[in-house]
Amino acid sequence: MKMIKEYLLSVCVVYTILALTKVLIEGIGGKTDPYYIMNFGILFVITCYAAFILFMHRIFHKVPLLFVMIGQYVLVIGGVMAGIFIMSKFMEVSPSAYRDMFIQITLPYIVFAGIYYIAYFREIKKANEIIKAIKEIS
Repeated sequence: MKMIKEYLLSVCVVYTILALTKVLIEGIGGKTDPYYIMNFGILFVITCYAAFILFMHRIFHKVPLLFVMIGQYVLVIGGVMAGIFIMSKFMEVSPSAYRDMFIQITLPYIVFAGIYYIAYFREIKKANEIIKAIKEIS
């Protein structure tokens, strides 16, 4: 239950930050997006997918973390690229859609994954200190 709450909280926070960033950039640049509503829907789906992939690291605790992180990124970017490919079969997509999504996924993913793993390592360090204190008391 705790993991589900953490997941939902992460999705909400990340989606809000990305949506506000999108609105601010478009407002400052004076650019209007003809696919505004659809883009927010896609942004939400990608945020849910990326957060789910990021939370899966707990399953692979015996695999070196660097491999897990690279694998997670490959899964996220691969899933997004596959989604664009599927969408292109039903609607017109921009000729630069793959490049644009690569950039728009990679930069936020690096930032948010970095924040996530820094918090995760701090949690581990705190738990190790508690274990060490308990062993010293015993």
